[in-house]
Parts: sequence; C-alpha cells; structure tokens
Amino acid sequence: MKLPTGFLTKMEQLTGQKYPQFLQSYEASRTAGLRANGLKISAGELEKLLDIIEEPIPWSSDGYYYPEATTRPAKHPYYYAGLYYIQEPSAMLPAELLKPRPGERVLDLCAAPGGKSLQLAAQLAKEGLLVANDLQPQRARVLLKNIERYGVVNAIVLNEAPQHLSKVFSGFFDKILVDAPCSGEGMFRKEPDMAKDWSEEEVIKYAGWQKEILKEVPALLKPGGEVVYSTCTFSPEENEQQIEKFLNQYPQFKLIKMQRIWPHLVKGEGHFVAKLKDNRLPEQVPPTINKKLLKKAAPTISEDTKQSLAEFSLQVWGNKNTWQQWLPSGGQVLERNGHILWENLALPPLRGLKVLRSGWLWGTIERKRFRPSPALALGLPAKAVTTAVQKLHLSVKNTEELSLALRYLRGETIQLEGKLWPKGWHLVCLDHFPLGWAKGDGNWLKNGFPPGWRWIDGD
Repeated sequence: MKLPTGFLTKMEQLTGQKYPQFLQSYEASRTAGLRANGLKISAGELEKLLDIIEEPIPWSSDGYYYPEATTRPAKHPYYYAGLYYIQEPSAMLPAELLKPRPGERVLDLCAAPGGKSLQLAAQLAKEGLLVANDLQPQRARVLLKNIERYGVVNAIVLNEAPQHLSKVFSGFFDKILVDAPCSGEGMFRKEPDMAKDWSEEEVIKYAGWQKEILKEVPALLKPGGEVVYSTCTFSPEENEQQIEKFLNQYPQFKLIKMQRIWPHLVKGEGHFVAKLKDNRLPEQVPPTINKKLLKKAAPTISEDTKQSLAEFSLQVWGNKNTWQQWLPSGGQVLERNGHILWENLALPPLRGLKVLRSGWLWGTIERKRFRPSPALALGLPAKAVTTAVQKLHLSVKNTEELSLALRYLRGETIQLEGKLWPKGWHLVCLDHFPLGWAKGDGNWLKNGFPPGWRWIDGD
C-alpha cells in the first residue's frame, strides 16, 4: 500500500521505536468484527447460533472477530432478522466506554450509519430515549433504516446541524457520544482510497469542524453528565489537542479516560476515544414535560384508527386489544399525517428540527385500514412473536423453510401447494425472530418486505 510521505513522517514521530511495527501492520490483513444485537439476542446465544464466530473482541462486551476472507455474514437470514451488526472492531469501543444505563437520555450526535447508535440502544434496553442525529441527509436515511431494521423502539432520528439541537434539547441529555468526522487516518488499511486524499490541510479542516461540534456539547448535557469523543484518526490535532482545548475552554469538565487503539498493537484499525464528565452537581428535579405543547404538535389517534388497530390485532393475535400490550411504557400512540407512531413522553416539541422519525413507527392508515410497518415487526417483543396466531414460521435448520425465507427476503409472493392463507396480515418469523409482514389472500401470501431492505443475489 502506498501511503503519503507527509503522513508517514508524522506517524514515525508519533510511534517512535515502534514505527517499523506500525508500517508492517499495513501488510497484514485487516480484521473484521460483528456484534450481537442485545435487543434480540445475547452475545452467548449468538455465539452458539453462528459457527463463523472466532474469539471475542477484548474491549467489547458483545463483539466477536470473524474470518472475513472465508465468510459473508451479511448474506445470512439472521442478519436480515437484525440479530447482529457488522462493525469494525475498534469502532465498538466508544459506545462501550459511554455505557448508558436503561432509562437515561442519550444523544449520538454524528450517528450515521448507526453502528454505535445500535450499541447504545441495546445498552438502554428499550428504556429511556436515544436521539440519533446526522447532518448529511443521505447518511441520515441510512441511519433511520438501521434503527428500524434492528428493532430500536425508543429512538428518534434527526437530520440536523449540531448547533440547532440546543434550542430544543437544552440540558436534556445524561450522556452524549460525539463520533466526530475526521481525516480517517486509522482507516487507511481498511479503505486504501482514503489515503489518496490525505493532506495536512485536510487534518486542519477536520480539526476545525470537530471544535465547532464539541462546543455544542455543554449546552446539551445535563449537569453531571458524561461525554465520549471519538475519531478514527491518528492526528493529535484531532485527538489529544482537541480534548485539551475543550477542557481549557470548559473547566467544568474533567477527563476520565483517554485511549488510542493502534493497528500494530491490537487486532483493530486506528481509533481514539476520550471520556469526559461534567462536574457540575446533577439537577435535583428532571426537566418537566410540556404535555400541552406535545399534544398540540401531535394529536392522539382517532376512533377510526383505534378501530383499524383493533382489526389488525384481531388478525394477528386473535384479540382486538392485544396490540396495546406491546407498547413500551412512558409514551403514547400518536397519529401524524396518516402515520401511527409510539413516542416517548420525555420528548420535547421538535418544531424547527428536521425529523426523519420521532418514534417507533407502527404503520400507516390507508383507506381506513391499518398497514403495519417493517419497523413494527422488527421491534416487537418476543412474547408478541410467540403468541401471534397468524404467522409464517420458518427455520434455517430446515432446507425447504430456509429456501422459503430467502424467497420472502427477495420480495417474492409465497405460494405453497395445498396451503391456504387466511386473509389479513401474517407475521413472518425465522426461528422465532421476526422478519416482517405478509398479507394472506387465500392461495397467496403477498410479500410486505420493503424493497430497500431486500436480499439481492450476488452481493
């Protein structure tokens, strides 16, 4: 691999006597990792389920290495069921270090494509609130897709500049992750093309952006809150110097931990993390929820919508009221422009922000009938899956059923000889994990798997 001369000179200064080891690491194969989605399966359960898993990743509680050269975990139905997320091993450290507790309010400020947001969501265990934000519209849409595919129900997804968030979320968050945009020096082995654009000017440019992003953190964080700042670069200007300047500007913060991951010392790409704590005394009383503004912004569902949900519930679970059992606590069901969502009551009014999703999308109302969303299926608790009376249950251990699962994931209509499908919605499951919806119509099961999520042969 050809690396820029200026970059190599800088790395020699940084690594000193270990510079030859550092250079040699670029001749080694990159490492690959995946992480269990704790919202659906534990790390131990995933280890038993997948035979491609190698040893655990030392700094991750639920991550594993896998042999990238011989396996393709993204081409497995369990991946589409959201049981694991493929993530570069070093990238698992920042969320692990932040470690939010269930019930806390957490902000992932630069969140796309969403790997760290999913890690934070699993730590929250469907309690509290996760705000996942990204400035770039296209990346924010990818972030939303991952939030929904992995069954996160207590998240909102925004597409905003960091400086706009404090108007709505002033002193709101217990913990904040700033995985800042950077020059990407730590990823040169994984993505060699990135090295072609490297220059000191690029480093300086990113350092400026990082400073602007970090200065929004104090206004967003509660007194006593914690922040993790991370990059995937080596430059001190973007790492230690960035933290030093922040601490000098905001003396209420204290450095708790700072760590680098070097590719010549561990099995992972280059990464930097720093954990900071706001030393102001925590608030004695949490911020109040202005329910009047919330209700004005989003009226609750109409009687017609309630009836549509009851009919859907009767189809899937055999009872008109069962759907209400699957709603998380601390929120309410709302209807906006035909979209039915569950929203967290702690959420302030979001007027003025670019909101991609304000809660768990249950579905839409079309011609006075409820159409369930893929996000509803993927976010359902285990009991909702096992008690469904109208479903297609498949298993990877059965060759015929596995073939049927792949047909479903490709978006094909399902027809089986001698099999009639009762009218209404069916929950499609793989080994008790939901994949999505299909609609019964006698001899046919019409596929409800979204086009943008489908299995594509040959990828």
